[in-house]
Amino acid sequence: MIALSTVYSISKHTNPFSLIDEIKSLGFSKVELNVEVPEDFILEIAKKLKVVSIHNYCPKLDTIPDGRTIYSPYNISSLDDNERKTAITLTKKTIDVANDIGAGAVVFHTGEVQMELSGRILAKKYNETGGGKEYPEFFNAFLSERKLKLKPFIENVLISLDEILEYASRKNVRLGLENRFWANEIPSLEDYKIIFQKFETDYLGLWYDVGHAYVAEKQRVISSHLDFLKDFSSKIIGMHLHDVIGVYDHKAPGTGEVDFKKISEFVKDTTILVNETHKSATKEQLQNSKTYLKNCGFIKPCLLASQKRGRCN
Repeated sequence: MIALSTVYSISKHTNPFSLIDEIKSLGFSKVELNVEVPEDFILEIAKKLKVVSIHNYCPKLDTIPDGRTIYSPYNISSLDDNERKTAITLTKKTIDVANDIGAGAVVFHTGEVQMELSGRILAKKYNETGGGKEYPEFFNAFLSERKLKLKPFIENVLISLDEILEYASRKNVRLGLENRFWANEIPSLEDYKIIFQKFETDYLGLWYDVGHAYVAEKQRVISSHLDFLKDFSSKIIGMHLHDVIGVYDHKAPGTGEVDFKKISEFVKDTTILVNETHKSATKEQLQNSKTYLKNCGFIKPCLLASQKRGRCN
């Protein structure tokens, strides 16, 4: 059964009960709590719906630092030790929430490489040129700067994860490291290799975001959006499922360009699946996406049976 991220409708609700009613009316019984869920919503949601995963940081933060978004307000990669320690503390709080309500995984952003040619600038250049003749030279300059500046940021990620994973293992909660939208963010495909080589544990794995990977392919950051799945198939914890039109993601699956059948081949009975469609999609598009994903192979008979009889053969 595919869960729905609360990102689809959380902004419309001032109490957990109307949110729960809407999610049920859409035909979902499982959810991922996104970063906008207030603390006083959490237990009520967990009483009525199965929470399969929680997006760090949750509950919703009261304040966001200037120049940051609610999706990455504090980074464990930061060279500012106060920020890095704050990120660790808040991540542990999210892990506590997951443990308290029986969610198996926390979706996790690992920060960024601070650069002059940021991922936003690269994306803007791609959009302006359509990836044409001016783009390759600009892209190569981006890659060179990222490689030059990576070391202290990835080292801080490793130091921070060492502490976070010790805590997560005690709480029996897995961390899914999400592939990100902006190309200067961590982890890149190569960053994953560094991280997974350092930490051989079942409590750390890949959280595959379809839309982010698809846009990364368009920008030539990776050769194929399937590279993450092919390289780290044994590490997959969960997936964010949403579609892409042009360079705009978080569309309802089945309304855009992504071939979800190829992605479904990597789904196992243990893979957490979350429909992360944003509120721009209509109710009809979201509901149709359930049938679409089923037809693409995400809801397999053996997966449904496994909920009652154990693992698929």
